[in-house]
Amino acid sequence: MNRFRKTTTTLAAAGAIAAGTLAGTVVGAGEASARIDSGEYTWTTTKTLTGARGSYPVTVRGNILTLNLPGTIIGASKHARLHPTRTGAWMDYGGNRYVFSRKGARYTGQEHWLMINGAVVGTTTLTPRR
Repeated sequence: MNRFRKTTTTLAAAGAIAAGTLAGTVVGAGEASARIDSGEYTWTTTKTLTGARGSYPVTVRGNILTLNLPGTIIGASKHARLHPTRTGAWMDYGGNRYVFSRKGARYTGQEHWLMINGAVVGTTTLTPRR
């Protein structure tokens, strides 16, 4: 009887570990699969304090956002890595973090200044170009 109880306990523990591992895999898979769709967008930023606004043509391929501006951008790359989230993605660019969430066909979000613990300094959108 003691031997039967050990075997049952061992099997139950192994089953619980396997089920937990499988559940973790299924739950974790959703976050990595969400991302900003590849395509051409207009990236718009608006500063909260001044209302200054800028719009830039960009292309998204995979998890890379590329600015389609002629010439060079002083002190900044033309590429930014997009990090997928459940609702869209975020990227660090030019000392700021941009967080995007899907709203219909476009992505909207906030611009955070990394130098001041992520203080919100503006809004941002990615709107598909046709």
